Amino acid sequence: MNDEFYKRDILGKSAQLVILNANGIYLKSCHTLENLAKFEGSIFKKSQFLSSNKTQILDLEPGEVLNFFCVSDRFFKSQMICDYRIEKVKKGENEFIHWLIQDHTQLYKEVIERDLAEKGVVGELESLRQQVIELEQELRVNHAIGSKLYHEIKAPIAGLKYISKSITDQLEPELKKRYQQSCGIITGYLEHAISQMASTELKETNTPFKIDQIIAAVQDTFLNESEAHLLFEKEFESSIVIGNKHKVYTGIVRLLSIINESKPDGHVKIKFTYDQATRCIRIVFKSNLLRDAIKRIIGKYSEIDGSYELIEEKGAMAMLCNIEEIKMLEMKAVDRVSNVKTQAITKKAFPYLYQITNQDEDMVRDIVEGVLDVVPFELEKMSLQYEARDFDSLARTAHKVKPNFENLEQKQFIDQIFGIEEAALEKNSTYLQTHLVSFIREASAKLEELKGIYT
Repeated sequence: MNDEFYKRDILGKSAQLVILNANGIYLKSCHTLENLAKFEGSIFKKSQFLSSNKTQILDLEPGEVLNFFCVSDRFFKSQMICDYRIEKVKKGENEFIHWLIQDHTQLYKEVIERDLAEKGVVGELESLRQQVIELEQELRVNHAIGSKLYHEIKAPIAGLKYISKSITDQLEPELKKRYQQSCGIITGYLEHAISQMASTELKETNTPFKIDQIIAAVQDTFLNESEAHLLFEKEFESSIVIGNKHKVYTGIVRLLSIINESKPDGHVKIKFTYDQATRCIRIVFKSNLLRDAIKRIIGKYSEIDGSYELIEEKGAMAMLCNIEEIKMLEMKAVDRVSNVKTQAITKKAFPYLYQITNQDEDMVRDIVEGVLDVVPFELEKMSLQYEARDFDSLARTAHKVKPNFENLEQKQFIDQIFGIEEAALEKNSTYLQTHLVSFIREASAKLEELKGIYT
């Protein structure tokens, strides 16, 4: 039978017949595939599959067949073919190996189109993955900065409580009650601010306090103005929609100070938004004393480095701040005694922080200093929570303090914190009694050591 008819009889038109001699040497083929002319000499040298099965193939008896097997061989994969059948055939005194290959070239176009479509999906997925990575980095930065902000506000809270106690101890009952109420409002407002700044969720929030109550409480506590009271009916609304809260923190604090100090009559509303298209922060003031507010704000900001555009729109004053310019907002420098032993904060010492802050050295220093300030308070809190057997709070504090040790590249404490958090959740007092005290002692010593080096 003619080789071509033999091939068609077995597999039809969509097949390739390759004929080898008894030693596996290529003799000829029916050319339905273009590139099989490359089969010169021993094809066992070109195919990993054939090479690994050479002995089995050459040892076939005449009429014996190997059926239905596929090859993922790189050499054949490029030709879009699939091995299908190998048979040893005897013609006269000679033996031949007939290798019949299923020809998939007709499917080539479809496969290529599908491959391109898959690549498009892969590209989209990669873009989404990159966005997720960037958001996760931003989240970690916000968490680290939040630790610093937490301490910056926590310190005055502790001070206010101390002042309130020391002053009220010497006052008459009626006056004592008023001072306690004033300090309570201030500390409540600041504690609310802490929870918002430390939050990892970016959402619209409203402070539960009226702005005039804060003003009156500050006056009553620190200025000793007997006329101050807490009965005004003003509104204060703060809606913050922004990717990185640290970038607007300084500006927000100053703006709140302006409103606090100005004491305008009537309604005051402030709204913070972020315009992604122009990369600008838009801060809108709504007040029934707009002219005076503009003058006060321009006067306040004349001493601060930065670029702002103040405009009036729909009866309110809008303040536009470019995102790059907000980084320039800084308090006036205060002379302080330098520590000659202080070491520079370097990328080698804090690679993780440099990575998530996009190599921003100033931000890294802020984070390091903030963490070194706040973590000792957290460790003290953990000790008190354990003494009070408040296991739920202890677990939350342990969970919150973990990232701080990662930021400081003190990963040797991470496993200990995990163990303490788990023990607190399980209320395992025995484990905590054994491990908590030693952890707090060792961690505190390390923090003091780092403070001596970097602050």
